[in-house]
Amino acid sequence: RLAETLGEFISGDDLRRELQTFSQKQLNALAENYTNWVLKPASSEGYRTAEVTLGGVDTKHLSSKTMAVKSQPNIYFIGEVVDVTGHLGGFNFQWAWSSGYVAGISLERLKNAD
Repeated sequence: RLAETLGEFISGDDLRRELQTFSQKQLNALAENYTNWVLKPASSEGYRTAEVTLGGVDTKHLSSKTMAVKSQPNIYFIGEVVDVTGHLGGFNFQWAWSSGYVAGISLERLKNAD
């Protein structure tokens, strides 16, 4: 449901129709909208109240060397989106930074391989 709502918000279109019904111009516009969409948080309570949540993408589905989904190597998950929980006191921040670094290095290598 979240993916569907976000898709409609970003695209401005009802995405519950078959892909073949979109014109090339519409597909290009969708690609442009998704590529350039930026999510900006409205506010934050800062580090004082920051905590990890439970749940997320199961690590068994991710490569620990790249953070890519094993079955879909061009999709990456990092930080609190992944089901990793640590104690308060910086462990979760470190996980977010480290997993982001690993994914970034992997993407840079992929880019340079082309």
